[in-house]
Amino acid sequence: MNFIDHSAKSIAKSIRSHHSEAGSEVALTYALSLLINTLTAIVAALIVCSIAGHFVPCVIGMFSFILLRFVSGGMHMSSSLSCCVLTASIFIFTGFMTFDYSVTFMVLDAISMIILLITAPNDIQNVSSIDTKYYPLLKLAALLIVASNFYVQSTVLTAAFISQAFLTTPIAYTIRDTIEGR
Repeated sequence: MNFIDHSAKSIAKSIRSHHSEAGSEVALTYALSLLINTLTAIVAALIVCSIAGHFVPCVIGMFSFILLRFVSGGMHMSSSLSCCVLTASIFIFTGFMTFDYSVTFMVLDAISMIILLITAPNDIQNVSSIDTKYYPLLKLAALLIVASNFYVQSTVLTAAFISQAFLTTPIAYTIRDTIEGR
């Protein structure tokens, strides 16, 4: 058991022992694991990027990645620790993408849109309560979010969008399955 799951389980047990009306220990552990995972990835990325002088781009990258992920879905890792490491790595990567916007980044934004047009929303059935009849609107939202960068012209946004778009592809799932030995 990794530190995220161990911490979540310990906190859930403590909550249940002090508050009998609280949710089940399993439900609390799951929710706390998600919270600790997310906060750990955010804090780790902010620390690394702050030390390197990339705090603001990191925050922008995080926000845009999370926003796009909310509407487009994507691959999930099997362990909270691997998810945390991947998420923090993406946040750090986006925070360091502070270059001049050029044709290369415009092409990457276009590639992101094509990928999302084909794949989004992806793998959100078990993590979202959004009715499937709204999936076309989620796809449209994902496309509009990425398209906004043709106006904003931010390499940080491009990095966040191409990273998230990749996580909706079958290739990302194949890589994950190979790494995790599925």
